[in-house]
Amino acid sequence: MSPAEQDPVIDKTTSRFLQPLSGRVLVVDDELPNRLYLRKLLEARGCEVFAAADGPTALTIAFKKVPDLILVDVMMPGMDGFELCGRLRDEARTADIPVIMVTAKSKIEDIETGFELGAMDYIRKPFNPRELVLRVGNALALKKSNDEITIWNNRVSRDLELAGSIQRSLFSEVPHFSHRFEVRIAYRTCMDVGGDAFDIVSLPDGKHCVYVADVSGHGVAPAMISSLLKATASEMIHRYADQGPAAVCNAINMVIRRRIDNPSYFSTLFLAVHDPQSLEWRCMNCGHPNPVIIRDGKHADSSAFSRRGGAPIGFPFGSERPYSVMDEMVFRDDGNSYLLLYTDGLLEARHKETEEECGDHMAEVYERVVQDPSRPNKAVDLLDALEAEDYQISADDCTAISIHMLDPAKIMLEQTVPRNIYLVSETARQAESVVISKGISEDTAAMLRLLIMELGANLVDHGGLDEEDSFWLQIRVDGKVCQVVLRDEGTEWDLEEALNRELDPAYMGERGRGLAITNSITDRIERYRVQSQNLTYCTIIDEEP
Repeated sequence: MSPAEQDPVIDKTTSRFLQPLSGRVLVVDDELPNRLYLRKLLEARGCEVFAAADGPTALTIAFKKVPDLILVDVMMPGMDGFELCGRLRDEARTADIPVIMVTAKSKIEDIETGFELGAMDYIRKPFNPRELVLRVGNALALKKSNDEITIWNNRVSRDLELAGSIQRSLFSEVPHFSHRFEVRIAYRTCMDVGGDAFDIVSLPDGKHCVYVADVSGHGVAPAMISSLLKATASEMIHRYADQGPAAVCNAINMVIRRRIDNPSYFSTLFLAVHDPQSLEWRCMNCGHPNPVIIRDGKHADSSAFSRRGGAPIGFPFGSERPYSVMDEMVFRDDGNSYLLLYTDGLLEARHKETEEECGDHMAEVYERVVQDPSRPNKAVDLLDALEAEDYQISADDCTAISIHMLDPAKIMLEQTVPRNIYLVSETARQAESVVISKGISEDTAAMLRLLIMELGANLVDHGGLDEEDSFWLQIRVDGKVCQVVLRDEGTEWDLEEALNRELDPAYMGERGRGLAITNSITDRIERYRVQSQNLTYCTIIDEEP
C-alpha cells in the first residue's frame, strides 16, 4: 500500500489522531517521496514543515529556523542520522530541540545509540501514519510544556536575582569604625536570596548594637523573614537598647511570632550591645552558635555563652517574652581582642574530599587570619581561607562578622580635626612624629604625613564641609603596619569623575593630584559612603628593616 493510500485523514474513529497540531517540524530524509509525504501529513494537521535531504542542509535549517521538532531518517548517505543527532546536541541553539529517529533498523543497539546521542523517541519503518502523528503530537506538546517551564524559570530567576540584589542592599558589608573597635563583615548566600540577617546600629551616648541571625530553611520565605527581622530589629534596638539585650530580643520575638504564622520558621540570633563607658559587651544568645573569642592572639573559651540565653526568635512554643536579664552574658572589652559572630553555614561546611564538617576548625582558621595586621577584613579572609582548604561554604548561607577590639597602646593619634588647612598640616606633623616613636622608619612616616595632608586638603578644598565642620582621624600602628581611619560628613565623592578630572591638564594645580597621590602612597585604600558620612581606611606598610 502506498503512503497516499494509507493517509488516515479520512479516519474519523480516533479523535486524538485528528486533533490539530501546532509547531514547526523539520523533516530530514534523503528520499524525496518520504519528505513529500511527511510534509503533506503534518501540514494537513497544522504544522509548519521544513525539509532537508541531507545532514548538512538539516543543520543549516535547524540553526536558522530553530524548529520545535526534528524527524531524522537514520540511513542517509554522508552524514547519517546518528551523526546529525549528535551535532544537534553539541550546538547550544539546537540542544533542546526534541528529535525523533525514523529507522528501518531493528537492533536494540541501534536504538540505544539514538537515545545516547539525545533522541527522545524513535519510529520504525515502515511507520504507521497514525502512530507517527501521535508521537509527533506528544513531542510537540512536551516541547511546548518545556518551553513554558523555561520561560517561567527564567522569569523566576530574574525575579530572584532582583530580589537578591535588593536584599543585599539591605544587608551592607560596609565596615564600621568606632573609637574602640572595628567591624568587618563577609556575607555570602547559597541562592540569589538568603536567610541570614545582620546589622550594626549606632546608638546615643556612643553605644553600638551588633547582631547576626539565621532564619530556618532556604529560599524565598526565609529571605522575606530575614528582611522583616532586620526591619523589626532596627526599630526595637533603638526603642529598647537602654533596657538591655533581653528587652530587645523580647520585642523582636513578639513581632515575629505574631506576623509569621508558620511553626517551621524561626531564627537563631546573637545580639550584643557595646557600652563605651563600662567597656562591656552585653550579649544575648537566642539559640545561636557561640561566638569565637581571640584574646592576645589566642583562642579563648566561649562556652559560657551556651549556659545563658534561650530559644530562637519566633519559636512557636512558650511565652512571647521568653528572655530575661538573667539570660544575658557580659563580655569585657579589654582591647587587643577579636570577637567573631557567624551563622552555622560555616560550622556545617563540608570538606570536598573527606565530607567532614568544618566545626571547631573554623576557630583555628580565624585565630590564624587575625595575626596579619596588613589585611584588615578578617571576615572575608576567614571565608577565603576555608574555601582555600576546600570547605564548601557555598552549600549554605554564610555570614561572618569580625569585631576587632582595638589595643589602646596601638592607637597613636585620635583627633577631631577642624576644617582648617593649617590644623590639618599640624595634625599630619604630629602623626609623623608619633609613628617614628613607635619604630616606623622616617621615610614611611613622611609618606604617612603626606597622605594625611592630601586627605585633609581634599576635604578642606573639595569635601563640601562648612567652615565650622571637622573630621575624625585615627592613626594606629601595629608592628610595621600604619593604619589611617578618617570619617567626615562632607558630600559624597564621585571618585571616578574626580580621577578623570585630575588627568585633565587644565585642572592640574597645587593639589590637582590629590586622589592619585593618596592611591599611590597607600598599600591599601578603602572608601565607603555610609548614610551621610564618608569613611576612608588606608594602610601603609613599612618595608624598611
